[in-house]
Amino acid sequence: MSALKEDAGSQTLARGLTALEVIGAADAPISVSQLCQELGIHRSMAYRLVKTLEQFGFVERDAAGGLSLGAKLSTLARGVAKSLQEAAAPEITALAAELEMTAFLATQDGDEVVTLSSAEPPNAETTVAKRPGSRHSMNKGAPGKVVRSQVNPTDYPPNAFELSQDEVIPGVASIAVPLSIPGHKPAALAVIYLPREVETGTIVTKLQAAAKRIKASC
Repeated sequence: MSALKEDAGSQTLARGLTALEVIGAADAPISVSQLCQELGIHRSMAYRLVKTLEQFGFVERDAAGGLSLGAKLSTLARGVAKSLQEAAAPEITALAAELEMTAFLATQDGDEVVTLSSAEPPNAETTVAKRPGSRHSMNKGAPGKVVRSQVNPTDYPPNAFELSQDEVIPGVASIAVPLSIPGHKPAALAVIYLPREVETGTIVTKLQAAAKRIKASC
């Protein structure tokens, strides 16, 4: 009897963790119906699952009912690669303010990249949020490709930087540089912004300088 309960509990936990992965990988908030389809479960079960995740702060629901990752994941993320995040925090804050773009630190997690920490420009009229805990495939987006080239340099020769647009979030562009630190997983330092004319070389230089300082601090 206890074994059955344990199996049921493990299945529920697995569904909850999978739900977080699905929500985090989505380009925009997803509906409960979409989550049902992704998980292959009944709508009533999905609602119970979402309600529990909401109660614990792992999932948030917007006015239209769309699901996105909750702020609680930011708290958990602070414990991952803590020394790296501590070294990066002042740098991404400074980059966000100087470049008036959202700056963030991302690292490898299996075949994906996950955002560890981010900072939004303090005085910009319009910003693009990049919530810690959000993730996407290494095969798309500037930070994904930067990390991919560190993981598999034979098939994907490293570049000094990567550019992308509309690959992860529609209507959003990104610039990323490698952040390779001994003892840490391959990482990327990046900015995202609404597409416009930018001085790519200047942004890359500032990202590279920040990456160098972060590496020296770790």
